[in-house]
Amino acid sequence: MNFFKRLANLFTGGGRTGSDERMLSIYLLSRRCNEPLIGQIDRLNELSQSEEDADGAYYARKVFRTSGRQRCFDQVEVELWFDTNKRVIRHEVTGGRWLEAAEYEQELARFNAPPDESTQVDR
Repeated sequence: MNFFKRLANLFTGGGRTGSDERMLSIYLLSRRCNEPLIGQIDRLNELSQSEEDADGAYYARKVFRTSGRQRCFDQVEVELWFDTNKRVIRHEVTGGRWLEAAEYEQELARFNAPPDESTQVDR
């Protein structure tokens, strides 16, 4: 029975990380469109070995795109460095800024709120 468990672990990630730890949620704000973005990085499949040994053991780069909902299209690039336990030790964002989960919720509420009537121009 041990043989089959080990074989199954090869294909399922070996129980090394829980399912909630496998996916890393990323929260961003597009600088150009002022739109909050959310995405995920799969720690088992999307990390590469880092070439810079001093910064971390693993590296990931991902590009997130805005929805275009307000006729604004933009991309935000994120570079992440991870330690040997696949925890984020450093991040760099191009075209936007990094948000925490609570900040993302506030920005999402602002973005989805109806436009303020006092700022609309009469035609």
